[in-house]
Amino acid sequence: MNPKTIVTILKYIASIGLLTYLIYSRRDQFTAFLEQEKNFWWLAAALATMTTAFMFSYLRWQWLANAIRLDLTLGEAIKLGFIGAFFNVVAFGVVGGDSLRAFYAARTKKGRVPEAILSVFIDRAIGLMVMCGFAGLAWQINGYFGNAAETKEQLAIASICNTAGILSLLGAIGLMAFLMFPGIRKFAPFRALTKLPKVGDLIDQGMEAAALYSKNQKAIGMAIVFSIASNLLFATTIWLVSLGVSESPPSFVQHMVIAPIAMVANSIPLPGGVGGMEVALAAMYESYGASSGVIVAICYRLCILFVSLIGWIVWLVGGGDKMRVES
Repeated sequence: MNPKTIVTILKYIASIGLLTYLIYSRRDQFTAFLEQEKNFWWLAAALATMTTAFMFSYLRWQWLANAIRLDLTLGEAIKLGFIGAFFNVVAFGVVGGDSLRAFYAARTKKGRVPEAILSVFIDRAIGLMVMCGFAGLAWQINGYFGNAAETKEQLAIASICNTAGILSLLGAIGLMAFLMFPGIRKFAPFRALTKLPKVGDLIDQGMEAAALYSKNQKAIGMAIVFSIASNLLFATTIWLVSLGVSESPPSFVQHMVIAPIAMVANSIPLPGGVGGMEVALAAMYESYGASSGVIVAICYRLCILFVSLIGWIVWLVGGGDKMRVES
């Protein structure tokens, strides 16, 4: 058995183990859930905001792709985005949705493989940067509304959010520097960064992407706007789910802190992110005195599955089986 297979098996074991632990240790939440009244209108609204959040992320990618002349139509961006969401679930992280988007974009636009890869890379980088900044800013807003850290758990969350905010600010400064002065990537200190083990290639790709986008700074601005919109909608989705299945959920402003941390946890390289997001959401809810985090996490996961179902339909309607055979 090769090492890659062993790592994959261990990831599955980790995801199953985390879910089993959560479900068993918080089994009282399921008893309360079965007994309480549910509001399915809030859950329907959550499905709508979740789908809209994904749509904004696909618009972000289209702007970034077209800024480097990939010439993706809105329909192509949405189609490939939904297909990527589908594969994020059915492939359980073995073949990521980002890789699928880049692959099919490259097949659609012959001879534009580097541009397709770079567009997906910078799309993910900007999304992560805005997400971290969102967490840091949301924590400051929480403090403004009198929700200062009081418990050890909340102090830990404050530290995470502040660190995320600082990283986001540094990332934004670095991005602006390369957009304004693309030639700085040729300086010796930056060339040295590209030779670092494991992360050197990623740094080089990031600097190359930023240099390419220096000629179309409007695309970066629009990408940031779409990222802010999608983050707001993701947070709104979790809040709406909590209104539908929980009697005393955290406030909407508190969900502005909860959501980005949960979404970052969903990006942990576990199969489909399953387990990481559920643990983070349960812990965040408990830090705010709410006891329905596991139920909300599972229902939020179902919302993600709903979007992947749309992706499956798009995949079938778009001749996915034929595309797979030809590849």
